[in-house]
Amino acid sequence: MRAAVPLAIALSAVGCARPAAAPPPELLAARAAVVQAQENPLSPFAVAELKQAEQALAIAEREARARPSSPSARDAAYVARRRAQCSLLSSLVRADLRALTRGQRALQQLREQHGAALDAAAAAP
Repeated sequence: MRAAVPLAIALSAVGCARPAAAPPPELLAARAAVVQAQENPLSPFAVAELKQAEQALAIAEREARARPSSPSARDAAYVARRRAQCSLLSSLVRADLRALTRGQRALQQLREQHGAALDAAAAAP
């Protein structure tokens, strides 16, 4: 009889434990978007935007723990995902602008070094 008591307690504890609810799909998408933004090799071009995405994800995680299926949890996850996407886009735009600026400088140097020859070549049919 004494052996049955601990077994009964253990079984009742297992029966009372409920499985953790799966995170909402919006939160999973937000996590994936933030990880993608973090792993982006161009992320140094959008440090502020990435930080905002990480902060928004922390808010979404907190909201999902407090109220997993609430509209506010889904909304917070949506905001985090969009901020991560903004981080990616900002990094691409800034990298492109940097490359454009380098190209313009190189073109200017070429014009300064070979101005007459370039003008003649451009004028030729």
